[in-house]
Amino acid sequence: MDDWQGCLSPECQSALLLARDNVRHRGGSVITVEDFMLALLDAISEIPPFLRRHSVDFDELVRTIQGEQPRVPEIAGDGDLSSQLIYWIAAARESSGKGWLGWPALFRSLVAGCERLQDKAYVAVLELVSHWPETAEMLPGQGRPDPVVPIALVDPAWLALSENVAVALAANPRLMLWVRGSEGSGKTAWLNSLLSTLGLPWVQVDPRREAEILANDHATLPTAEMEALRWPVLVLDNTLPSELLAALSNPADVVRELVTGWAGPILMAGRNAPEEADAVAALSRAAGRTPEVLAIPPASRNQRLAILAAHQPAIEKRWNVQLSPEVMAYAASCTGSGVATPGAMLEWVKKACARMDLFARRGPLEALSLQGQRECWQRRSLVALARGDAIGEPEPSTAELSIHEAAMNVHWHERQRAGTLRRLLVEDLRAEREQWVAARPGAVHYVRHCGQQHGECLGAGSGNLCS
Repeated sequence: MDDWQGCLSPECQSALLLARDNVRHRGGSVITVEDFMLALLDAISEIPPFLRRHSVDFDELVRTIQGEQPRVPEIAGDGDLSSQLIYWIAAARESSGKGWLGWPALFRSLVAGCERLQDKAYVAVLELVSHWPETAEMLPGQGRPDPVVPIALVDPAWLALSENVAVALAANPRLMLWVRGSEGSGKTAWLNSLLSTLGLPWVQVDPRREAEILANDHATLPTAEMEALRWPVLVLDNTLPSELLAALSNPADVVRELVTGWAGPILMAGRNAPEEADAVAALSRAAGRTPEVLAIPPASRNQRLAILAAHQPAIEKRWNVQLSPEVMAYAASCTGSGVATPGAMLEWVKKACARMDLFARRGPLEALSLQGQRECWQRRSLVALARGDAIGEPEPSTAELSIHEAAMNVHWHERQRAGTLRRLLVEDLRAEREQWVAARPGAVHYVRHCGQQHGECLGAGSGNLCS
């Protein structure tokens, strides 16, 4: 068993040990294919959601595996492993050619590479999965929120704003400052960079979360006897003057007590809105401080590139897609409608990576459509056969469908051979932009620029897409 266990990935090794314990618990001595499969489904949390995404009834699969378990003990092939289990692992190792076998390689081999196991009912259930990932890391992310990413300030205008804000906060403990900017303009990125180099104590809270305010309130506030200069900076991100004014107008709101009793400077960052001008004047009367308003400058190409570079590791890890240097430069240079701000640029790149991940795992949409048509016809034919009815349509030629499917997958195989199946290229980013434009309501205009300097992407050349 130890020899075969060594060719499995750590998570599959744990599943094999779990299967051995389960077999011994019920008085058995040989681990069968079914024992190992049930242990894989129990030990690896990524497998059930993956199968459900591919229309596999997970409960039915478990019952099918349990129904296939042998009623009499199997002949041991090597120690604790049955001969069929050894055959499965050996076939997977031969077809994979990798040092470690993950669960995707095992299941792929079970479905397509183990002739001696093709009569098992659970193999027919697993055939609903059309594409198995190469590795477990190629599965989509779990939707966790992006962590706070520190960025480098390279734009002189952003550096000057940080310096001016830091000086003002250090000099005036009664300062209330609102840094405003359009949605996606990089306010949070700039704020995180400022706080990492501020040189002053600060407390960041979300006014919309009362529990967070109460949790931060007691451990960080100085006593009333301390000087006001020793109070930390109160940082309110994603907060508008009108929102703070509404909180101050509510006697039961905990933000009212926090802000009115705060003896240190207050820093707000929020999106720009025309109606906030009146709220600033009203906030001055309610808080007893006159808010100063500063606007975050537009991000230059170098600053956009710095922001994208800071987010690059998290993006590549989440979707297992590499960002080429050309893509980084292209995305940072684009200033067209919809991608001009750092936030819109990041969303653009993330959507392109998510689409590339789907393409790498599932193949092109045309091939999926063809597979769906074939599965639909097979299900209809089974129902008609059971009822003795006629489908009314000729059976599609298997050879013809295979030819069409192979033609649909040519681009997928070309990129796989070129090593760019999981590497985002400029053409992928352009195609994602075209998806946005095509989905917008109203007329779409394609403008071919005559000169490179007039294109929507600096250095991108002529012929860029504008809407």
